[in-house]
Amino acid sequence: MIAKIHSLNLQGLECTPIEIEVDVSPGLPTCIIVGLPDAAVFEARDRVRSAIKNSGFSFPKTRVTVNLAPAHTRKVGSLFDLPIAIGILVASGVIQSVPEEFIVGELALDGRVRPVCGALPIAYAATQLFRKSIYLPHENSKEVSLISTGTIIPVQNLQELVSYINKHVPLPTIHVRYTKQKKHTSRKHVNFTHDMGEIIGQHVAKRALEIAAAGEHNILLMGPPGVGKSMLARALPTILPSMTQQEIVEATMLYSLVSRKSADVIDVRPFRSPHHTASAVAVIGGGTRLQPGEISLAHRGVLFFDELPEFHRDVLEALRQPLEEGMITISRAQGTVVYPAHCMFVAALNPCPCGFMGSPEEQDGHHTQCSCSPLQIERYTKKISGPLMDRIDIKIRVPYISQSDLQKQQTQAICATSEFSSVIQQRVEAARSIQRTRQNKTNAELSSKEVRHSIQLQPASEQLLHTAMQQCGLSMRTYIKTLKVARTIADIEDSKHVEEQHIAEALRYTVLPHQD
Repeated sequence: MIAKIHSLNLQGLECTPIEIEVDVSPGLPTCIIVGLPDAAVFEARDRVRSAIKNSGFSFPKTRVTVNLAPAHTRKVGSLFDLPIAIGILVASGVIQSVPEEFIVGELALDGRVRPVCGALPIAYAATQLFRKSIYLPHENSKEVSLISTGTIIPVQNLQELVSYINKHVPLPTIHVRYTKQKKHTSRKHVNFTHDMGEIIGQHVAKRALEIAAAGEHNILLMGPPGVGKSMLARALPTILPSMTQQEIVEATMLYSLVSRKSADVIDVRPFRSPHHTASAVAVIGGGTRLQPGEISLAHRGVLFFDELPEFHRDVLEALRQPLEEGMITISRAQGTVVYPAHCMFVAALNPCPCGFMGSPEEQDGHHTQCSCSPLQIERYTKKISGPLMDRIDIKIRVPYISQSDLQKQQTQAICATSEFSSVIQQRVEAARSIQRTRQNKTNAELSSKEVRHSIQLQPASEQLLHTAMQQCGLSMRTYIKTLKVARTIADIEDSKHVEEQHIAEALRYTVLPHQD
């Protein structure tokens, strides 16, 4: 007898239907799996054999042939254990009716169904694209609850699923879907390390971060060691707007692919900060299973590169295309996958190898004079290419904290003048709302054509921008991003028009970092 069970094969975020054909025929006792399986699928025969026996059923003492069709596509992972076991039990007569639903799950030797990687994109494909019900591991219930429609049936063990298919016992379906909590509730459990109100001074840098958050602009923080560049970057997530339901689904899908257990629902914007020794595969993605990298795991959140020039040159250059397009295409011998990579890029660097170029010679009693030669400084700055710098909208110098700000901190008067993240976040939310209403996207996402047609400048503003282009030798890309940043500043101030002061402030951030 031949049994046919339906399952799904996952490559990247895309799923393709797989038909698992099981033939139980006379012959020497053996189990063969064909259809271009990888090592994990090939080893399923031993897991399935033990799971069937330990669940109280008999494994056929004949020849068992399992074919994963279509045979020309590579089958990856342990998610085929459960459908193979069901196919064998159908072919051997233990299960009377052939299930029409998709089946996915990894089996333990005692028959328990373990969670699988990529449960959310698999469930989404089954219920939304192919319009069918699906059996999934019970431990993946939390992440798949993000799907608003469709029938998803969680399974805890093989015996339970066999009894359900034979109509002996009912199984619960996932009816209660995940609903995003209110902003103050969903962020309450998150342990943010820093708050904008706790950072001493750096008012210009805080203003630049607010503008970057409001328009989703990339930002570069340049300054000597110890001035708070990393602290400012880590405080950025606290002022970003809350995630929409669609953004939650997108982010959780990516984490579902890399999680070794059931992925948590990602309802707070991700913050990824890879070490500067990270490889291009770790940052961009790839490997034997073509998994997403750090830039995709930061989707809808922040990707922070501390000590930017210390990263490998190939890693930095590989960022250029995804930062421009908001997605990354990974092509390898195994195939091609496309991952979203729409994130804010935040970078921090020192002005020179020692870090003290342009800083006061004495600071807090320490000698801080730059000891780098001109050749060392040139080599250091050349590690970052011009095209990559062009992808960064805002560039700001972070200076040493003044003595007056330190005195305010000692007298606790700074709390009266510093704004906490919750206050700044309200302005960011309002600016993002204006952008969604006007163009259904953030200002950073506007194309050059959209910028030229949608942002109308007053004569004085246009003259100021043209003068800056001539005197500073700005490229057309810098011209466009200056308009984008100016439009974001106007949105923060709830101004319908981009005024001259908005252009002037935008130029302060889009040209090379200034000396204070």
